[in-house]
Amino acid sequence: MANCEDSVPVKAKDYINQLNDYYAKKNPVSGNELFNGKPLFWKKLDGFEKAEQKLMMTIILDTYNRILSHMQNETEDENVQKSFIEVKKYLNNLKIHYFPEKHKDLKKHVNEVMALKETDPVVQRKALLELMTVYNEASKLKDPPVHTHRRRRQAKGARKQRSQS
Repeated sequence: MANCEDSVPVKAKDYINQLNDYYAKKNPVSGNELFNGKPLFWKKLDGFEKAEQKLMMTIILDTYNRILSHMQNETEDENVQKSFIEVKKYLNNLKIHYFPEKHKDLKKHVNEVMALKETDPVVQRKALLELMTVYNEASKLKDPPVHTHRRRRQAKGARKQRSQS
């Protein structure tokens, strides 16, 4: 398996390492908190197909951009700010070159759906009016059923007899 840092440009690695060193000194966090077996992002991609992983990755990269921007705004150290700016450039370049723009639209739609107010009477009424259409569309998208019955094996002698016939 390839090293997870193989595709990270050397300069980006340098900037990331500088930021890690700076924050390790500035805000020491215990190893138990950092390495508690609950990664923020990496395991979120497990179990999804490639198209789904790409969508999730665009969301993760956007989240990184927000986190890094917040951290950049909090520091007064100009070298650290420069490192944040450079790392964000690398992330944005990665996002632009490897993840289609349609994911941006899809993410926008997901956010709109998640922001719906379930207590709003207009939303409730519209939801009821659209329910049968949405149900039908969801039924078309479902995965085909997995057949759980097992095939029966034939005895070796029975197979030989059939092949000789």
